[in-house]
Amino acid sequence: MNLDAQRTRRLEWTLFLVPFISYAYFYQASDQSTAARFDLMRSILERHSLAIDDLAGYNTADIINFGGHIYSVKAPGTSIVAMIPWAAIRLWLMPLIKNHEALYWALVTYLTIVVTIGLLTSILCVVTFRFARSLGASEGRAAGLALVLGLGTITFTYATEMTGEPFAAGFAFIAFYLLAGFSEDPRWTRAWWAGLLAGMAVLNDYPTLVIAAALGFYTLFRVRDVRAIGAFSVGAAIVAALMFGYNWSAFGSPLFFSYEAFKLPGNTQFPEQAKGFVGLTYPKLKNLWNILVDPQRGLFFCNPVLLLAIPGIGYFFRRQALRAEWVVTVLSIAGMILFNASYGESIVSWGGGTATGPRQIIAAVPFMVLTLAFLPRACDWLIGALGAISAVIMLMATATNPHFPYEYANPVRDFAMQQFMRGDFGSNRDAYFGGGMIIGDSTAFNLGKLVHLPRPFQLWPLGLFWIAGAFELTDALKVFGSRSRELFGRAALAIGISGIFLASLSGRVRRPFDLTRGHGLLGRYFVGDEPGITAPHIVRIDPAIDFHDVTELGAMPFPSVAIWTGEIIVPRTGSYLFGIDADDAGWLSIDGRPVIADPGQVNRPHAAGAIFLLAGVHRIQVAERNLAGDAAIVLYWQPPGGRMDVVPSAALIPGLW
Repeated sequence: MNLDAQRTRRLEWTLFLVPFISYAYFYQASDQSTAARFDLMRSILERHSLAIDDLAGYNTADIINFGGHIYSVKAPGTSIVAMIPWAAIRLWLMPLIKNHEALYWALVTYLTIVVTIGLLTSILCVVTFRFARSLGASEGRAAGLALVLGLGTITFTYATEMTGEPFAAGFAFIAFYLLAGFSEDPRWTRAWWAGLLAGMAVLNDYPTLVIAAALGFYTLFRVRDVRAIGAFSVGAAIVAALMFGYNWSAFGSPLFFSYEAFKLPGNTQFPEQAKGFVGLTYPKLKNLWNILVDPQRGLFFCNPVLLLAIPGIGYFFRRQALRAEWVVTVLSIAGMILFNASYGESIVSWGGGTATGPRQIIAAVPFMVLTLAFLPRACDWLIGALGAISAVIMLMATATNPHFPYEYANPVRDFAMQQFMRGDFGSNRDAYFGGGMIIGDSTAFNLGKLVHLPRPFQLWPLGLFWIAGAFELTDALKVFGSRSRELFGRAALAIGISGIFLASLSGRVRRPFDLTRGHGLLGRYFVGDEPGITAPHIVRIDPAIDFHDVTELGAMPFPSVAIWTGEIIVPRTGSYLFGIDADDAGWLSIDGRPVIADPGQVNRPHAAGAIFLLAGVHRIQVAERNLAGDAAIVLYWQPPGGRMDVVPSAALIPGLW
């Protein structure tokens, strides 16, 4: 092997390992979409049934009722692809189930994700490097695009979850790469694999049919070899037969797809899916804004580097010899975006539920990244800067909880960043198949959390790995040239990457300042239904109990409880009326006597109570419980002869009792 080949191999291994270890570092626990896939795997292997009757309802609402049975509504490809790894890992870890069932299920689901979607997406990063190189990009640009795809787009987040869209993205883009390089390697087996992978993309995510169709026409135009075209068709037909066979076995017709059942009686949980054809009507401008620009889910908001795909498409068009590749790329991007914009106007529909970014257009993301290969060399710094910003945003989302709740208008800033800055990592508490929490007060974890590193330091091993990966890439690419420039450049890289991971210490650095207020109450914020079971996630002095949304309450993952303690200064003797407006409920005690009782785990938006108090200082405790969704609490009082108003900060003294 010559030196150039050795260097290329070194680059490709680094471009594989950096994303792969990054994905493997995180376990996100359960959510509705991923649980539906695991339920189908488990039902096929344990019950030999495509119905998930015994599992549905506990961990997923992504289901349909059909013929007296319950089925996963999701495309079956993800469950089929992951079934063999799932079975092997379950068998390997079986001895653990007797004494540590919760940990057993967490590790089985975690390792299955790592060796399937984590592995595929890491391979996709290497394919992106090779594809960009074959289209004329420099080694540095191609390597940068591989990292942009792997760490600077929503691909990062979804490579840590068992959901169908990233599988579809990987299969479709690799199929495109195989077809684009057919002239250099004109073997019929290459075309066969391309057809099989294009079919698998659709089997994992039905809307990817848009891309698969473009690849089919591209094959006719670019390959022009009857034997190879036949091989492509056979590969696609094998998967089509599998898809039709699944539909026939489950629903009695090869052409009846699961989402069509939303129009049948008994499937009322997603009414927008019953409109048009499986929820599709026509592209809506509002939906386009929401999935591309709006801070709640917008792709360009959370992945600003992908804005460069707009001029990238223009520069790509200039390459006349690649006009067919340009057409496939543009059709894939526009098709997936317009498809997503044709869903209903509810965030559950167009937004893909609780998600980071527009989950349902992930299959278009590799194609968007590919267009950046054609930008002028002068854009290298812009790709690097926007790619770094995008990677930081994706790291925050992936490290905290990528299932962004609906109640945050700007979840990157108000949810992920708040938790990241205080080292609140892996906060999801949902389990796939039961059991208690895995680490402290969460089911999700990262590898640092799994080995019980303190919260702010849990990501530091990953940060060190990123620094090592950056050193390896810059050395292989000979970025710096002279020894002095190399030392300076490496120092800058180490400082820049370290700064990202050191940000999780900001909560500890800020805590002494948060505890220096002379007036207010000492707040302790706990995850869970009851306080004190685990250590508080936030400890600070709040000047008043006057919080109007969950962002003001520290973006705590629900369920959560906040307790404020200290003293209240009563200006004069008499009967005082206290009131609490809360989401979901609040309570109050003074001198140990309940003024407004804790109602338990119920929603009580308003409550009031009166108490006779002597002038002077009295102990006070206020609390709020958030069971789900948004959170808020405002504490009012009405002194004798006065009016009802928010208890002022001047009347509160922080303290712990």
